[in-house]
Amino acid sequence: MTKNLLGLSLCAVALLGSAGCKDLTECAVDADCQDRASALGQALFCSENMCVVGSPRGSLCAEVYPANSSSDATVVGVLVNTVTGSDLLRLQAAKLAIDEMNMGLSAAGKPPIALHVCETSATGADMLKSYQVLVNDRNAMAVLGPSGSGNVSLISAEVIHAGVPIMSWSASSRTISDLPGTGLFFRTAPSDLLQGPVLAKQIAPAAISANSVGMFVVDDSYGTGMRQAVLGANSMIAPKPSLTYKEGVGTDEAAAVKSLSDSLTSLKAQAAPQVLVTISNLFSDKVLTGLVTYGISTTPPTQILMSDGAKSSKVLDLLSQGTAAEQTAMKTNLARVVGTAPGVDKANANGIYNGFLASFGARWPGVDPRTSAFSAYAYDAAYAVGIAICSAGEVTPTRVSEFLLHLNNFQSADKVQVGQSSFLNACNRVAASAGLALQGATGVVSFTAHGDREQGLYERWTIDTTNKTFLSTNVN
Repeated sequence: MTKNLLGLSLCAVALLGSAGCKDLTECAVDADCQDRASALGQALFCSENMCVVGSPRGSLCAEVYPANSSSDATVVGVLVNTVTGSDLLRLQAAKLAIDEMNMGLSAAGKPPIALHVCETSATGADMLKSYQVLVNDRNAMAVLGPSGSGNVSLISAEVIHAGVPIMSWSASSRTISDLPGTGLFFRTAPSDLLQGPVLAKQIAPAAISANSVGMFVVDDSYGTGMRQAVLGANSMIAPKPSLTYKEGVGTDEAAAVKSLSDSLTSLKAQAAPQVLVTISNLFSDKVLTGLVTYGISTTPPTQILMSDGAKSSKVLDLLSQGTAAEQTAMKTNLARVVGTAPGVDKANANGIYNGFLASFGARWPGVDPRTSAFSAYAYDAAYAVGIAICSAGEVTPTRVSEFLLHLNNFQSADKVQVGQSSFLNACNRVAASAGLALQGATGVVSFTAHGDREQGLYERWTIDTTNKTFLSTNVN
């Protein structure tokens, strides 16, 4: 029976007030909520004997990494979707950074960092609930993630309210720059204001002059922002056809898949353009499956241009699915795909990116971080937060923000570096002064006062359909 702080049951309190007593227990297991869920038209779960939207709080943020983290560890949360999303490699990159930094913290006699990992794939409500668990229950000093600009929007009001900064490795929408709050919305991924022109340059001038460019765009802040950035880069682009669709996770996915199917049907009913600019994210594999026959028979076949959200292992997995005939058709389909994404600093004289690849391979044998556009960005994100924590002395969310903003000068010749051997030196220098920049695996990382990355590198990618891998060339 539920009790208040004085040890009296709620029923006893009610009786004392002559109000009668009502049993507030609604459920014991999730199945008890099915009738109410059907009536409301949304999934409900049993949490503390109440039927609630989203997963029960107790099931969120179930993993702590390292598993044997001490009680004095500084908590950093991480919001991921490794089930229906592409966050597994990014989570592994963050864990690698934590392992390396904890070795330095141990040598310096400082408390370690513990990642509290929140899997958010079950329902659309879990992203916000997980952030609240991290802040209110786990005392997180900062939160890594989430992936996707739409997910940042979902938690933005709570981030402003709680004042615990996030550091996304892939949220790139230009709208994030307009969110209120200074030093709360950090991201190692550069804004789509920078990627849009790079993507626009991949459109053949002949297609633009022939008015034969179409667009198929996910209807969220990421898709809308990227679409605006592409069109803003070249006023001659007049997309036709131009369609949108929805994406979703968990219990939202069925309606989202129907939205995608309906939009694909509408798209296929229209003449295929020379170039189809496709801005997708979670459903990139489903989008490409739906486009197998679209524009293939034209001369030349319709080229499909995609952005960073499509560069994931799930797209490569399409080459191994279905019958032999279906795999051949998919191979032809993916051979016409060209994409852009934030790039990495392969040419850095200190070999930081190659060092990241080597360390990742040693930590996660047989796993290639290059099959995700943002693995190295997650590595840099974790390092930036870890350096700020190490620099802060007395660690609070406000001080983490303060020291992250010491990395505020892209032009600075004075750079600190990611990596195990450089970590403590980076901590000492960031603690001492601002006006610095971070030399990361993704290039030079520095932040505006709002938390945006100041500059970034970009790549043009294609798919090697024989070897089932991405081929990338840096462009800007």
